[in-house]
Amino acid sequence: MQQGFSKQNTFERLSFAEGDNILYESFVLNGSEYDMLGAEQFPRIVDAAGLCICLEGEVEIVIGAQGYHMKKGDMGVILPNDILYIRRKSPDFRGYTLACTPDFLINSEIPIPSRTPLYLFIKDNPCISLKEKELEDLIKMCEFLKEHDSRKDHPCREEITRNLGYAIIYEVIGIYKKKEPLHQQPYSRKQTLYFEFIQLITKHYREQKDIEFYAEQLCITSRYLSVVCKEISGFTAKECIDLHTMINARILLTTTDMTILQISDELNFANPSFFTQFFKKRTGVTPKRYRNINRTA
Repeated sequence: MQQGFSKQNTFERLSFAEGDNILYESFVLNGSEYDMLGAEQFPRIVDAAGLCICLEGEVEIVIGAQGYHMKKGDMGVILPNDILYIRRKSPDFRGYTLACTPDFLINSEIPIPSRTPLYLFIKDNPCISLKEKELEDLIKMCEFLKEHDSRKDHPCREEITRNLGYAIIYEVIGIYKKKEPLHQQPYSRKQTLYFEFIQLITKHYREQKDIEFYAEQLCITSRYLSVVCKEISGFTAKECIDLHTMINARILLTTTDMTILQISDELNFANPSFFTQFFKKRTGVTPKRYRNINRTA
């Protein structure tokens, strides 16, 4: 199999789902089934690039610990290794989602390398409002892609589907390029503190779970740190720390054969009992039960 392109089907999932307040069409470029908006129950770190276009209703989404309220005509972009958490979807929510692996982007030679101004602008502004024409064009492209992918007997179906996927990505890049400011506004003091806090969590979450440690590193009080976090992300400082710990606990439970004791030690809990209490309080199930559910699903 060629790297970055599945011979079986470039879009392995192309379906319409309804139920549990979910109503959307989901496309997946080159990869196993990936339901981007199925992240409502638990936050997770995504290993793909994703796109969501809200057609009706509304959805509250967290990308990288920053909260966003999407409504009709809004578009959200998720980049690889982002934290994704769907807080809430309205009963009438309807939209398109599309996800593709990093290899798909690399093989396409689409010019969005990390740390470029465009990449950073998308990273800082993952959710934007579309103009009426932009929304219409993207909807037409998604419908066109769906129509061509359903032509099972077409000898060039894979090539057409793949290149239509590239066209949608380029369309999104073009939309962002038109919105990208010539001179990016500097972050506020609170935004800078928040981003520095998230970087510290990424580095120290295993051994440090107390707010006081992070506040001391930032030379501010614990109370002020929580105020800043709540204002910028919608989460308290403690919730941000716990969120990162939870995401990594879930990854270890579902992608490794480590025992509960080993995971507890890896995440620096005093003992497996404390880890189990922490996990169950936030998910409603024990780590063992969570592993069993997700490995048999």
